Amino acid sequence: MKARLLILVVFCMGVQQVMRAQDPQLSQFYAAPIYLNPALTGNTQQDRVIMNYRLQWAGIPPGFNTYAVAYDHRAPSLNSGFGGYVMRDVAGTNRLAFTQAAFAYAYEARLSHKSGIRAGLRLGYTHRSYDPSKLLFADQIIRDNAGTSIEPGLTDRVGYMDASAGAMYYTRQFWAGASFNHLNRPQQTFYFVGNTRLPVRTSIHTGYKFPLDGRSFTKSDVLMTLTAHYKAQDKWDQLDLGGYIEYRNLTGGLWYRGLPGLKAYQPGYPNHEAVILMVGVETLSNIRFVYSYDITISWLGLGSGGAHEVSLAYEWPKQKGRKHKSVPCPKF
Repeated sequence: MKARLLILVVFCMGVQQVMRAQDPQLSQFYAAPIYLNPALTGNTQQDRVIMNYRLQWAGIPPGFNTYAVAYDHRAPSLNSGFGGYVMRDVAGTNRLAFTQAAFAYAYEARLSHKSGIRAGLRLGYTHRSYDPSKLLFADQIIRDNAGTSIEPGLTDRVGYMDASAGAMYYTRQFWAGASFNHLNRPQQTFYFVGNTRLPVRTSIHTGYKFPLDGRSFTKSDVLMTLTAHYKAQDKWDQLDLGGYIEYRNLTGGLWYRGLPGLKAYQPGYPNHEAVILMVGVETLSNIRFVYSYDITISWLGLGSGGAHEVSLAYEWPKQKGRKHKSVPCPKF
């Protein structure tokens, strides 16, 4: 009973005062380009559809489950890209859920035949909810463990509009971009009376791709990509550093996530979160499948079960006569 009451107190403090939970995140963030940065919308030869699934902390059932499906289209006559996605995230036994449907637009301007810039906007609607039957409120205890709560001013669902923007500069082998999410600071409290604004989430991402086999970049069969991704939201921030090797239709990668030496969870606990292993394959029919596994190296330990993530993408092939140069970001 005391444990359940403690969970209640912590939950109420979160929904009534300050919620610092971070947005859903993916290790294969480049496999969710519109979510990463709306400037990447339509960064394709023609059209693209992507599906993502992530199970985090499988050893602590039911864990965190994230699902997403996205579609985008490039309109070359308008130098524009159009797209959208639906994402759903369900966390823990109380089924704290995040569901977002978003539409995005990007415009591309060529600076030269080797470089360009892209800028994008994303507008979405988010629905958050939880399962009140999994919680025990104080008024239920007072009323001899009543089956439902009559807590005043509390709802089990909330919805809001959400605006984001981003930009990116790129050449044939280098790119650097930034996106800013929740620019309108939407209200997300579960209480009718309260003020819990969603903090702006900033994402800064960059990378460089180069050949390893001594051949020119355009003719190489073995390419290496080094990338970095910094994320910050309110008091939370994180850095991903990694590299990929592409050999024809096969890809393998290794990532590290954390901020060692710069920030600690608390004194004595260095900020190490995970080492991420990735492997991918692209078929002759332009279907790309990637699997990754997060090895937990934080204080949470290997007992958490890490995180499993898969992405499946199909990109329509390039039409004859087109010379579009897309941002050289990793495909996962």
